[in-house]
Amino acid sequence: MHGQESVVYGERPSWLYYYRLYAVAIAVFMPLVRSDYNVEGAVVLVTVFFVAAIFRSRWYFSVTTDRVITQVGLIGRNTKEIRLRHIRTINTSQGPLERILGIGTTIFISAADGEAAVVFKGIRDPQGVKEMIRTLQGV
Repeated sequence: MHGQESVVYGERPSWLYYYRLYAVAIAVFMPLVRSDYNVEGAVVLVTVFFVAAIFRSRWYFSVTTDRVITQVGLIGRNTKEIRLRHIRTINTSQGPLERILGIGTTIFISAADGEAAVVFKGIRDPQGVKEMIRTLQGV
């Protein structure tokens, strides 16, 4: 690499990635609203938001001018990375609802072993991230 490595992209999973958790909260909250247990319903909603915030803060995805990196953990930290020049394949995945929400998963596969080396889950615009990496690679 020529020059200093710099960060060109950094993101946590989108808040929308936790839509399943929100759906469960709504399923629990709605009966409480109808039965005069508004305080309990509010506690459920606050708890769901807090749990989603913890899940979200565990993950951080970044792209530098030389590498793609996933960091996972609150107290401890696990890091996976792959150099841009070693990426052979980039796959994106979006289910129907994820596509509507504009979120998805981008998977970077190494040229060395052919296995997924780094995965960005629940990010906004996974196709845009793929194109950004291809641009950085000069492809």
